[in-house]
Order: sequence, then structure tokens, then C-alpha cells
Amino acid sequence: MTLFHLNKLEIERKRISASLCVVGGGIAGLILARRVAQSGRRVIVLESGTLSFDAAIHELNEVEDPLGRYSRSLDGRYRGLGGTSSRWGGRMIPISDHEAAARPHVGQEAWPVDPQSLYVHRETAEKLFGVEAGSYNDDVLDVIDRRQYLPRNDPDLVARWAKCPSFKNCNIATLLEGEIRTHENIEIWLGATVCDFELDRERGRLVSVSACDFGGRKLTVQADEFVIAAGTIESTRLLLLIDAAADQQAFSRCKVLGRYFQDHLKSEVATIGRADPVLTNHLFGYRFLNATRRDLHLELSEKAQREDRVASAFAYVSMNLADSPLAEVKKIAHSVQRGQVDIGEVWRLAGSFGLVAKSAWWRYARHQLFVPPDIGLRLLVCAEQLPDWNNRIRLSHERDRLGMQKAQLEWRPTEPDERTFRSAISRIGDYWVRAGFDRLCPLEWSAASRDRQIPVTDNAEACAHPSGTARMGTDPAESVVGPDLRCHAIPNLSVASAAVFPTAGSANPTFTIMMLALSLADSLLCRTTSRREAFSLAKATEEPLSVIGHAAGQDLLPKGQPL
Repeated sequence: MTLFHLNKLEIERKRISASLCVVGGGIAGLILARRVAQSGRRVIVLESGTLSFDAAIHELNEVEDPLGRYSRSLDGRYRGLGGTSSRWGGRMIPISDHEAAARPHVGQEAWPVDPQSLYVHRETAEKLFGVEAGSYNDDVLDVIDRRQYLPRNDPDLVARWAKCPSFKNCNIATLLEGEIRTHENIEIWLGATVCDFELDRERGRLVSVSACDFGGRKLTVQADEFVIAAGTIESTRLLLLIDAAADQQAFSRCKVLGRYFQDHLKSEVATIGRADPVLTNHLFGYRFLNATRRDLHLELSEKAQREDRVASAFAYVSMNLADSPLAEVKKIAHSVQRGQVDIGEVWRLAGSFGLVAKSAWWRYARHQLFVPPDIGLRLLVCAEQLPDWNNRIRLSHERDRLGMQKAQLEWRPTEPDERTFRSAISRIGDYWVRAGFDRLCPLEWSAASRDRQIPVTDNAEACAHPSGTARMGTDPAESVVGPDLRCHAIPNLSVASAAVFPTAGSANPTFTIMMLALSLADSLLCRTTSRREAFSLAKATEEPLSVIGHAAGQDLLPKGQPL
């Protein structure tokens, strides 16, 4: 891969071409681009950010939020090579089979793709991020919990185990750094924010996209195929901008673009008593299996969900590291992830040699993270938010610094979300009693957990796992992309993003996004570019029109007029 910075372009405008253009240089975009380029095809990646944090570019993530409820539009999104992989927690776990199946108890149809068909890409993703190849489900309990602290075959909660890459392996840009700088089939343009689209309005196909910077430079990329591989909010905004550029005709047959905006909701429901700090460390400290960190993911069982007629949810344990030397360890680890190690943080940690030594002993002798007795343990529930028609993304009248319309979010928790929280809290309480934890490490429930008159959702926070606004399906009226992730309306445009999830399940979305991106890459390599007509605005006697500049509010130009 060869890196270029748009602001270093010596001419104001440049036009290039490739077999594939990928918009977004995060996990999905880089994994997909690498896979396609390895086959010998030329790929161009457009990334809005650069190699490090840029405050002005980050401000392009600002949204209009009239309800004032969605808090993760800025701190949950990141523009830069590697995308949010330079910030994410690294939890890799696939969506459960039953979560992607038909769930009539909550009125949800099955995903149009079987998750099992994606698992052929599991090993590729695991190897890339350096995690071990074992199971994610409760069949690893006998290996990971040899002392049998955790219940087996519980009717309410299933102990699944997320895999976490080391901090130095979390950032996809760091993992692929060597290839990024040397692969001859990939060009990556940084500081290149997509701002224009050219459509063949007779055939309903995307001809080119243009990216610009704050200095007025513009790069236009013509390609056979295009993939939007940004986060859910940005991917949806780009699709809406394309539709606006085509006078709302590109997706005129689709009723759901921008609808069903979902995010996981999290809430602290209890604190865990630590009268026995060693026992609670054994129970809830992160485990290590074959050098891979494993995090407990206590998922509401399929049976419990059906009985309570609720969506999915999981409980997890979080450590309160405030005022602990472990906070310095975490800071250093995140600095490694971002490639910005602060020597001062390392020096401060050096004064805690005893803690470091004990942590090392727990890590290598007990294969667990050491949790000092003074560290509080919080129990949180992360609930799947069911698709709701009224939760949506649309284009705002407000514009960003580049003159593009911002995204407007209309989002709030709903009554079904509250029911899911209540089910999870009740089932966790029963689980705690059956396991005997109520005597060993009792829960101190939050006020909302104790009192049903206080909605849990009032203080629940979005997890920065947005999805659903470009959902996949087989009906072009009720979905944006097909099972192959190709837009029904624009055959040479695909979407590799959590935006395509019809439902979210309870799992962190990134691992599923990785597998979808790899599946899409293989699909792009196998298929020839379809020439079927999708939408048409031009009459048979008219010359096809370009929409260059229209996305930024300018007039339509006749096709072929100079940019």
C-alpha cells in the first residue's frame, strides 16, 4: 500500500482510477482492500483522517441531535487511518446464531445471511489480530474455569467468552503498517473526505467519488466498484447524500434508508461485594487462554428471551480503576494502541513494583488479571436495542466545514428496551442465588434496579455500537443492500458496515463486521460488474447527467463539463 496525503497534492484537482474504491480506512475498509489487492486488483482507499488525531477533521463527526439523547457521536467515532480500532476495547465475539435467526417473540425476521456462512472467515480475522482459535461459547468453561466457580448449563445466563487482542494488536493500521507502505496494488489517500458523487443517471450506477480537504484540493476516483466502509452514521450519511444528489431518486424505492437506527444500551445495575478479594478475582478477573485475554460475556439465554419476550442482553464486569496504579497500566496500554507512548506514564508506574510483580504472578501462574482488593467491581448490562422506525438518521440543514450536510440523529430508548433491561436484571438476580454468589459476593443493586418506577433507560448510555440504518435484506423496499451487501438501487455500490445489520444482537459488532468485510471482498473478486439498470432519471433521448457538486448544494452540471 502506498500512502498519500491530499494536502500535499501539488495540483488543485486530480483524477485517478482503479478497479475498486473503498471509502473508509478503518477495520472493514483496510481488511477488504487488502484482500482484494492480494488478488492483483488495483484498490484506492479514501480516508478522511490522517495518521494522528486532527481536531478539525474530528469536528466533521458533529451531528445535529434535536432530542439531545445520543451521546456517542464524537467520543465513539474516530477519523484516521485504522478508524476506531485505535480506540476500541478489542472485544471480539460473534453474534449468536439464535440472535440472527427469526425471533417471533420480538417480531424480528431472520438475517438474510446465515452467520455460519460467515464463520469461514473467522480464522483469517483471528490470525490477523493475533488471538487464539478456541471457542467463544460455554464449551470452553472446563478449560477456562477449571475450579468450576461459574455455573454450568444455567437456564437464564450463558457464559460466553470474548477474545481480546493485545493492545499493540488492536489497531489495524499498526498491524498492516508494513503492507500499507509497500503494497503496489493499494493507494491510500489521507485527509480525503468524500464530498461529491458522479452518477450515470441513465443506468443508475456510481461513476466516481470525489474527496476534498480544507485547502480546496479535490481528488476524483473513478472505479468499477465502490464500497462504503465507514461507521454506521457516516455510511448512512453518505448514502443519503448520494440520494440527495440524485434528487431523491437513487433510493426512491427503498423505504428504510436511515430508519431503524440502533445502538446497544448499557447501564450499571449493581456493584459486586468484595469481602473475599481472592475469590472475586478468580470469579471476575480477566482470564488468559493460550495467551489471549478472555472476557466473561454473560448472555441472556435464548430460553429466557423467549419466555420474557425480550431482546438479547449480556452482563459484564467492569473495574473501577480510579486512583489505582492499574489506571497507569491502562493508560500505557492505550498509548501503545494509539502509537503514542508517554514516558512519564511509564515512569510513574515504576514506583509500583510490588503491584507489577503480583500482577505478573497472577498473569502467568493463574492465567488471570490481578485485581487488587481496593478495586471496585461494577456489574453492567448491555442490552440489544430492537429496531424502531422512529429512530433514524437523516440529513440536517446544518453543514460542516466542507459544506456537506451533517447527519441529524433522532434516537431514544424505547419501552421494549426497558423490558429487556428488566428481564436481564431479574435473571441475573436468580443466577446469583443459584450460584451461591449472594452469600460470597452479594450484589448491591442500583436504585433503578431495585425500583421499577425508575426507568433503567433514563440513565442508560449508548455503547457506540450504532447499526441498522442501511439494513440488508431481499426486498428492495424494506432493505438497502442485499445479502451480498450490494445496494439494491446502485449495483456497483456496496456497504461494509454495521449499518447493514438488520438487528444487533448483544455481541460487540466489530468481529461480525470483519467477517462481513472478508465475505464482501470474496464476492467482489468472484462477480463481474453487473450492468443491470437500477434507477433512471434520464429520458431515453436525454444525455446522462452528472451530479458533480450537487451534494454540496451546487447546481447539476451536464455530463462531460470540466470539474
